[in-house]
Parts: sequence; structure tokens; C-alpha cells
Amino acid sequence: MKPINRNNLTKKCTMCFTNLIPREVGSYIGNCYISNYKNRIYKCNSCVNIYKSSKTKKYRQEKTVGCSIHLQDLIEGARERAKKNKLPFNLKVKDLRKIITSHCPIFGFKFELNKKDINNSWKNSPTLDRIIPEKGYVKNNIIIISMLANCIKSCATPEQIFKVGNFYSKLYEEKGIKYET
Repeated sequence: MKPINRNNLTKKCTMCFTNLIPREVGSYIGNCYISNYKNRIYKCNSCVNIYKSSKTKKYRQEKTVGCSIHLQDLIEGARERAKKNKLPFNLKVKDLRKIITSHCPIFGFKFELNKKDINNSWKNSPTLDRIIPEKGYVKNNIIIISMLANCIKSCATPEQIFKVGNFYSKLYEEKGIKYET
């Protein structure tokens, strides 16, 4: 790779108009990624990051439950977890499309994607659950449930969940505590 002659470079960032200094691989000097500069993307690193952040924000706002992008995101997350935990994985988007619903099958509330606004809680976000965790992310071993349900289920057996539920039902009744379902 030829060294860049910095004396001939007078390009400016197209967003903030600062002078661009290409950052060579392995160097900490410069304010513009060399790959961007070579591909004539004249943006400083700060503006590139702002631009990517705004694209991500827009992407999150446009994504809806069950759309292809959403299902692909679920697949990618599951694939990474399977690889990290050395679990079997064989899912495709069409597999999720067959099982996704508009509401949590456990709590019955409508799925919503976590778009970081006041009206949307992470608890309502759809997640992939492994019915038998050791079997991994494979067809017939997954279900799409809310993150709330998945958090409750993740560390306990059904019997343990019943024990906790029964205990708190009795405790609330004894103490006269009313709770919303």
C-alpha cells in the first residue's frame, strides 16, 4: 500500500466542513477513516458516527413486529447466542414467520418493539425462547414470547415459577395488597 501524501489532501467533511486527515490502518492520527476517504466518502469520523446513529434510529422506528428485518434480527441474535454457548442452530426467517403472533401467548398483551419511547416497554418486546434450553435454537424447540415472560422463565423450572406465584398470591392476600393483572 502506498503511503498517502498528506500535503496534497485538502478535502473537507461534507457535513461539518473540517479538513480531513485520513487515518491509516493501525494509526491513531487522523479524523477520517482511510476506507471512506479512498471510496470518496468525505466525512470525518465524528460525522460518520452521527450519520450511522441517525440511520440506526430511523431503522428502529420503521421496524415492525414480524417484518422481515425484525425476524432476521431475531435470527442473527439467536445465531450469535448459539455460537457463543455451543448450541445447535438451524433456524430460518420462514420458520419464525410460521410461529410469530401479534400478542404474547403467555400474558396476552400486544407485542411492541422497544423503540425507546415512553409508551413502549422492553417487557412487551418479542423474543425467541428455547423450550428446552439444551436443545438449542432449532425448529420445534422455539416459541416467540414477550421479554417479560422470557425473563421470568429463563432461570426457573415451571414448578419453581408456580411456587413463586403461589407464594406471592398468598402473601398479597394476607397483607390485603391489590395488584393489577
